[in-house]
Amino acid sequence: MNMSDKEKLRRKTDATIDALKSPRLRWVMGRSQIKMEIDEGKYRKAVDSIMQEENERHMITGALKEKGALTVEELAELTGLQPSRIVQHVIALRRTGALTEAGEKDDQYLYKLA
Repeated sequence: MNMSDKEKLRRKTDATIDALKSPRLRWVMGRSQIKMEIDEGKYRKAVDSIMQEENERHMITGALKEKGALTVEELAELTGLQPSRIVQHVIALRRTGALTEAGEKDDQYLYKLA
């Protein structure tokens, strides 16, 4: 399942575009428009962290949309993320109802879009 650098860049770009549409990210970024005291360093760190999380989650959901049900290892290979990071996102995406289990493959759970 190796992919070219060009394909990896395309997937990351698509995920970033989708992440920027995220209500969660828009809400946090919109906080800067409110006339209240916010520690700039903490705010930027929070926005950067949420942007990274949203981008990674969109990379995962994009891979599932394109390929169908996948294991954590397959998602890691397709996205370039560490399997432990994939697991964190799978937990979060399952909580929101975006992902569901789709069976097993090679003693690993398969995940698909809900």
